[in-house]
Amino acid sequence: MASTTSLSGNRRSFAIIASGVVIIVSAFVLIGWTIGSHSLTQVLPGFPVMVPNTALSALALALALAWCSYTRGSNLSRIFAIAAGTFASLIGGLTIAHYLSGINFGLDQIFFPFAQTVVFETRPGRMSPHTALTLVAIGPAIAFLSRNKRAAHISEICTAFVIFMAWSAFLGYLFDAKLLRGLSNTNAMALPTAFSFLILSFGALAANPRSLIAGMLTNKSLGGVTMRRLLPVAVLAPTIIGFIEWYGIESSHFNIGFGIATSTLFLCAILVFIFSYFSLAIHRSDRKRRAIERDLEIKEEIYRNLVDYGMGLICSHDLSGKILSINPAALRILGYRQSDIVGRNLRSVVEPALRAEFDAYLREVTNKGIAGGLLRLMAHDGRAITFRYNNVLITDGRSPLYILGHAQDVSELLDVQEKLRQHSMTDALTGLYNRRGFLIMAEQQIKLEKRRGTTRGLTLLFADLDGLKSINDTFGHEAGNDAIVEFASIIRSCTRSADLGARWGGDEFVILLIGQTSATANTSIDRIRERIKLYNETSSKSYELAFSVGFADFDIESGRSLEEQIADADGKMYEDKRRRKQSRDDLVETHATVIKLGKQGLGSNVALSRNLN
Repeated sequence: MASTTSLSGNRRSFAIIASGVVIIVSAFVLIGWTIGSHSLTQVLPGFPVMVPNTALSALALALALAWCSYTRGSNLSRIFAIAAGTFASLIGGLTIAHYLSGINFGLDQIFFPFAQTVVFETRPGRMSPHTALTLVAIGPAIAFLSRNKRAAHISEICTAFVIFMAWSAFLGYLFDAKLLRGLSNTNAMALPTAFSFLILSFGALAANPRSLIAGMLTNKSLGGVTMRRLLPVAVLAPTIIGFIEWYGIESSHFNIGFGIATSTLFLCAILVFIFSYFSLAIHRSDRKRRAIERDLEIKEEIYRNLVDYGMGLICSHDLSGKILSINPAALRILGYRQSDIVGRNLRSVVEPALRAEFDAYLREVTNKGIAGGLLRLMAHDGRAITFRYNNVLITDGRSPLYILGHAQDVSELLDVQEKLRQHSMTDALTGLYNRRGFLIMAEQQIKLEKRRGTTRGLTLLFADLDGLKSINDTFGHEAGNDAIVEFASIIRSCTRSADLGARWGGDEFVILLIGQTSATANTSIDRIRERIKLYNETSSKSYELAFSVGFADFDIESGRSLEEQIADADGKMYEDKRRRKQSRDDLVETHATVIKLGKQGLGSNVALSRNLN
């Protein structure tokens, strides 16, 4: 059914062709009046002629219909259609008034005063009452095209009346029924007039964007197919059978009773055939429809189960974020009821710190039509659940725009990934970063330091646990591991949380002091030494801890790599180790000298005191 104001190309083309046919017929008739040609104004000698007023009205109406159809109802074409319709209705109305009142308004020969040279009647050039009444009706049919819904319905009603009047005139000629075509043989609706009105009416129906009749005829539905097949039969079958009956009776081939009985029999047979044929067609179509509906129901059930029993989040929301629907699995994950969340804005469920990102997501999916990423939603119990989503903007044209979302709970996966990342970056024995983790985190810190206005200074410490081999050889590897763990714990306690500490390998450790230079790094080193001294004094272990350390300022502008500058600190650590080893060797030699002097009785206490100082 035509329920929109759009007009298909086929209907528009038909309206233009119909207008063209009427324009040609009217033009030929007007030329005939101009040159006084009977052949152009009459179909056959003795038949009524199409008078000038009728031809002019039909020409104006056809031009208006063609213009409206071609320009798709522009404002100027609508004005012309109103003017043409008003002109035709006015001509027809004044003619009817002339018949009823007997007052001559001078319309019959106003356009072609020489009409009597063609028609030799008492009222030369006057249209029949049937024609006048049809003009009164066809005027609004053309004038109200491409208007509002009520006007379009009035246009269709008037068009149907014009079709009825034109077809009745054809039947009047076919069955010699004079009253169906006019008052006399000459004062009647002419065949060109009836033909023009019929074609013009079909064109008006096609050009009416809200026409129920044209909409049904052009519809692909079962009703449209039935109407296209039945309508010609409903019009032509009774006409042909009626004509055969009339002709047989008029020519005395059979009597009235036989003619009526035969025509009734044939009509019944045709109606039964049509009824059976279309009943069978409707039956087949209904079976096919029910099979399609069952198939659709199965598919719909599959899709419904996919949504209802899917283990992810499936929801839809409008462009502002208002939730339109959500699947049961998502409700179970989030701990909400359907009534709690449908109609609520999804933004209110997003983790507060990420709501600005949610607004950015709405802009992205609205502009690009698709969006994906991670989103943290707050469950009913306050837990933050991370979802990985892939959402798309639905623009099917049958409903307002909305966004269809599908997401999976990846909280556990991200936790596992984070644990794996930490495991790959962390030393299993000490809990500090390993070499890989230190390099990754240090590179990130260096990038931050390179940004303008944020440079605070970086210092690299490279430490080595002294005597680890002796501890392993004397007390076992478990004691050696324990010494490494204790030393790592001291490093962690003596540095800030922002500093990066790592076990570089074996008994070697590296520390990146953030916001410190070599001038202040001694403070951290002294803190470590004090903690080791305290540990050695209070520990019940059989061994003592000692370490060597080297440090160097990290030069961001030098272009040297991180590992190259770590090697510098490592080199200084070995210098410290050599100094400490030399000091220990000197101390051992001093002790040996004291013991030797003591044996000689030369005042060992004084000598020992001097050497120790």
